[in-house]
Amino acid sequence: MEALIGIEKKNKTEISDALNVMLADQHILYIKLRNYHWNVEGSSFLELHEFFEKLYNEMAEGIDLTAERIRKIGKTPMGSCEEFLEFTNLNETKEPYHDSKKILSSLLNDYETIIRWMRDHIEIAADAQDYGTEDFMVGQLRNFEEAAWMLRAYLSK
Repeated sequence: MEALIGIEKKNKTEISDALNVMLADQHILYIKLRNYHWNVEGSSFLELHEFFEKLYNEMAEGIDLTAERIRKIGKTPMGSCEEFLEFTNLNETKEPYHDSKKILSSLLNDYETIIRWMRDHIEIAADAQDYGTEDFMVGQLRNFEEAAWMLRAYLSK
């Protein structure tokens, strides 16, 4: 059944396409966070192991919220690894890093890539007067900015 919520059909498609890219990025970053959580080593192991767990739990919640936002506007979220890899702005990590500085730098790069992409695409929802999606994306942007700030703080040690 079509969602008759005051958003033009063409705008729903454009908005859901953007949200699906966000969803792809979130999935790829989630997998990286799990990988790093499992494979981090060194004197900061316990602290980073717990930090990465916090980040991947937050990412899992964000993934669910993004997929549900797509459903709320009447569209379908992508759901296959093939699609995530096709649409992500991130590069997949095929090997675990054991160097915590390398891990943190890689994650910071990914978070900042997503932040820049989101800043460039929030206006899609704003221009369509989809204030719910605009507000959602701004909230997610704040979450990504907080994680990037924490990663930068770790790297400044």
